[in-house]
Amino acid sequence: MITFCEFMRQAAAGPEGGYYTRHAGIGREGGDFLTSPETSPAFATLLALQIGEIDRSLGSPDPFYLIEAGPGNGTLMADLLTIFRKADPSFFQRLSPILCELPGVLESRQRERLREFDLVHPPRWIALPRTGDNSSLALPEGWPAPGEGLVMGNEFLDALPVHRLRVTEGRWRECYIGLGKDGKNEEIWGELSEDSLASILSEHFGEDLSSREGQETEICLDLPPVLAALDRCLSSGFMLWIDYGDIGSEIRSERRRGGTLRAYRGHQVSDRLLESPGQVDLTAFVDFSRVAKELAGREYRLEGYTDQMSWLMGLGFEEWVQANADRLSDDALREAGTLIHPLRMGRVFKVLLMSKNVSPGKTFEGFRFGGLRPPL
Repeated sequence: MITFCEFMRQAAAGPEGGYYTRHAGIGREGGDFLTSPETSPAFATLLALQIGEIDRSLGSPDPFYLIEAGPGNGTLMADLLTIFRKADPSFFQRLSPILCELPGVLESRQRERLREFDLVHPPRWIALPRTGDNSSLALPEGWPAPGEGLVMGNEFLDALPVHRLRVTEGRWRECYIGLGKDGKNEEIWGELSEDSLASILSEHFGEDLSSREGQETEICLDLPPVLAALDRCLSSGFMLWIDYGDIGSEIRSERRRGGTLRAYRGHQVSDRLLESPGQVDLTAFVDFSRVAKELAGREYRLEGYTDQMSWLMGLGFEEWVQANADRLSDDALREAGTLIHPLRMGRVFKVLLMSKNVSPGKTFEGFRFGGLRPPL
């Protein structure tokens, strides 16, 4: 019997049959889900404008670390390099792409995709250590020396393994996974596996659970060490996280009473979390309040927080559509619209930008519309 967290970790990253090490069905044909970069080139084009602003705010360093956590098929990094090679050759020459990925099928796809780019600072691949291995001050083996630039992740944090919790008879219980009599995985609810879970739950929900019977929630204990490891890449710079999620109070609200865990397969969403481990994508909403709080504790400053619709509109989505309408098909324009549609990716996806050791005062275009309660 193992915790749901360990089940999710093995299903995602197990060396023999993990979803992201062996299967990774990202994309339209034969895939399980589409990310924003796979949906429309508008995403990379507008993100490139945001990265240009970040580069200028750092004084155009050489090298500029462009660190992507969870680069998927390599689509976003390849698109960004293509854009900068054409639109800003001097920046292209300063770029140092660093891809944080699990060894396996995705790294192979990324290496193949980036082979065409002749860079002064060739792409590097790094892998996050397992939780606990990166808790010391020593840099993980092969980690880049601290530099200036950007750590970014699109649909990365949602895939980190989470502990699954539920209020039963007035107290918190944790989900474990074991084999039933039929040999299939089944849920077993028991005592909390980690003392830290109890303190986080108490902070979030209080001690009186009388009105919370049946409440489910998820907690990602991997989040602090993952952010700490990525922070070690930067002497100064930014973190940009784009993912589906919300501030903590909304994730723990009545309308999320059933939790946020979902499974994706064949572009269909399901709550059958235990079926076909390693063949489905398991995800949970990102608690952006917790992300922001962890980074603030590492002396990061909040630069912006908004939804993807407002962020892309602030960066010039309408202008992109007008400039490309004549050469794009109706289907391509509809797919671009998915990025900002309030019932698709536009509202559920949030964008968080935080900075470290950067002079204050810069207003970033992607966040000029604002409109959301801040995560801190």
